[in-house]
Amino acid sequence: MSLVEEKLIIPEPDFISGLNSEQKKAVMNMDGPLLVLSGAGTGKTKVLTTRLANIIHSRKASISNILCVTFTNKAAFEMKSRVEKILKQPVEGMSIGTFHSIGAKFLRKHSSLMEIKNDFTILDTEDQLRLIKQVISFLDLDPKIFVPKSFLYMIDQMKNYGLSYDEITNHEFEHKTKGKLSKVYKLYQQRLKTYNSVDFGDLILLPLKILRQNSEISDFYNKKFKYILVDEYQDTNAAQYMLLRLLSSERKNICCVGDEDQSIYGWRGAQLKNILNFENDFKGAQIIRLEQNYRSTGNILDAASSLISENKERIGKKLWTSDPTGEPVEVINLENDEMEAFFVSEKIVNLQNIGVKLSKMAILTRASFQFKDLEDRFIRENIKYKVVGGLRFYERAEIKDALAFFRLLIKSDDNLSFERIINIPKRGLGSVFLRKLNDFAKKNNLSLLDSLRKYLETETLSKGPRDNITMFLKVLDKHKEMLKNKDHFEVAGALLDDIGYTDMLKNEKTIESEGRLENLKKLVVDIRSRSTLNEFLDEVSLLTDVSNEREGTEKISIMTLHSAKGLEFDYVFLPGWEEGIFPNQRSLDENGNKGLEEERRLAYVGITRARKKLSISFVNFRKQYNYNVYRSIPSRFLSELPKKNCELKLNQSLNEKRINKIDHIKSSEFSVGTLVKHDDFGEGKVLGINGKKLQVKFKKFEEIMSIFSDFVKKQ
Repeated sequence: MSLVEEKLIIPEPDFISGLNSEQKKAVMNMDGPLLVLSGAGTGKTKVLTTRLANIIHSRKASISNILCVTFTNKAAFEMKSRVEKILKQPVEGMSIGTFHSIGAKFLRKHSSLMEIKNDFTILDTEDQLRLIKQVISFLDLDPKIFVPKSFLYMIDQMKNYGLSYDEITNHEFEHKTKGKLSKVYKLYQQRLKTYNSVDFGDLILLPLKILRQNSEISDFYNKKFKYILVDEYQDTNAAQYMLLRLLSSERKNICCVGDEDQSIYGWRGAQLKNILNFENDFKGAQIIRLEQNYRSTGNILDAASSLISENKERIGKKLWTSDPTGEPVEVINLENDEMEAFFVSEKIVNLQNIGVKLSKMAILTRASFQFKDLEDRFIRENIKYKVVGGLRFYERAEIKDALAFFRLLIKSDDNLSFERIINIPKRGLGSVFLRKLNDFAKKNNLSLLDSLRKYLETETLSKGPRDNITMFLKVLDKHKEMLKNKDHFEVAGALLDDIGYTDMLKNEKTIESEGRLENLKKLVVDIRSRSTLNEFLDEVSLLTDVSNEREGTEKISIMTLHSAKGLEFDYVFLPGWEEGIFPNQRSLDENGNKGLEEERRLAYVGITRARKKLSISFVNFRKQYNYNVYRSIPSRFLSELPKKNCELKLNQSLNEKRINKIDHIKSSEFSVGTLVKHDDFGEGKVLGINGKKLQVKFKKFEEIMSIFSDFVKKQ
């Protein structure tokens, strides 16, 4: 008889049986550093929750010894609920939540080490901005030069990098502000401490400082958290990355789930290198690729894989599906932006007619200014829609402001419009002044605008407000006069410039303000197609006079590509695939190839949102901000799609040369974006290629010129 008895083998839990082989590996390999590269639609949430459940089920760690980090509170709640459903028991006591919620909890426990009380207030963006304005005023800096919103953005970015005010001496922001950033940052932090407050950046930066400076606390948390799980690892910034490194330094049982091909938040501090360098950062790390897709058809996946394979900064994977090939990806060329909106609306109506619900469809754009043509068409066609992650075009503050200026220009007794814009940009005319003016208007039976003129003549005002009112009236009167002999669309654009509104947005120097400027440009451009400003305003009023539908009403979703991450729809439309729009020209100009690769990842995200059918469109001509119609160049991303998986539908008016453009956007000698020089025309940039012919935008000329490559040379 053997002295060593055979042990009882417990079968694996039933919740693991439904996983594919790679998913099972990710769930069962619980010890040591692990990176799960989870492609779109490959079941990452299922893997994360099942792995979490398995750690608890196998008694590797108690619930309180697990740290699980997500990027949204919704994701944290969903993960916790799923684990409880799998285990059929509550999982209270687990540290699960966003980086910020976990950071806040940590900071309240150890706040004394940062010389703040544990009942500190977390300031929202509005309060942060108010504090920054106080600091800039205290330092006697001109807010027109040292813009508060810009400083708030820069301080936030510094915190994303894990940098305190005394660590930014050589940073480009410090040089850009001539050494003022560190001063503003330092005083801002001092004021935060005085008010017993922190901002969102502090919720990561301060715990990071505590862990670095206090080995005892660092050791405690390293022992406490036996297992760490991180979702959306490709979206982590430098400070979050450093926090994870510190918390996992002893046991190294860290599992990060992410997809380098869906890293699209570089503009807000996310570092792609965090996921690319995982193997180097965590020695002995395993990498498991989840490539079996459960969402999309074969044609959609092949299109996505072909496109993203052009990126150099990636670890690499190829999505596949056991489902049918499905319909080819539709790539359609249309004459102009209005026809594009018409095409999309017609497709939607046809899908509705065969029983497809609006909630199963989505339109994903590169920028929000693209919404307008679509919204106008949907309102005319009575297609119910919702804007996800933002406001409808005509509900945005900058659009309402612009329309108020335009209405006041042609209708001086529009008191509502007057009240909206009298102190935009700031003129020192607050609520107290407006109350006085309203009383004055009632007493004299005048409109607010006419009352303002009379008030200026009869009442005592300090120099600042008086000068501001005088200038406001002067600009308004000037543009009223201009309407008599100039084109109405030119007057509209000039009014926003001269009144100081566009400068106000430009001075903010934020991504949000740039988007608002684009929306204004789109609005002004569309005025051109109406015979008068009054006609345009009447039409807008009719478009926006739409009764509120019940919450349960079926609607199609319109959103930007950034808002679409994590979502999926049966039918997806991707309009505006043209150079300059997508890829975005600003992204290319500011970030070069890095920007191009992030734009391509955005395209990949867009493609992989579709389950059954994908339609991509581009146009020949599109209205631009300077009121002209420009010939568009097809996006280079179109030439990266595989022919065998796509169906190209070209405008019937196009000739053979136009057809070739999609296939020949890339060239061995020149490529889109190449800087060139012509002996007569000077310097320019290549925007498109058709065989030996280049589409070039020269600095000297408004138009895009078609020219043989023999006549230019690379710069």
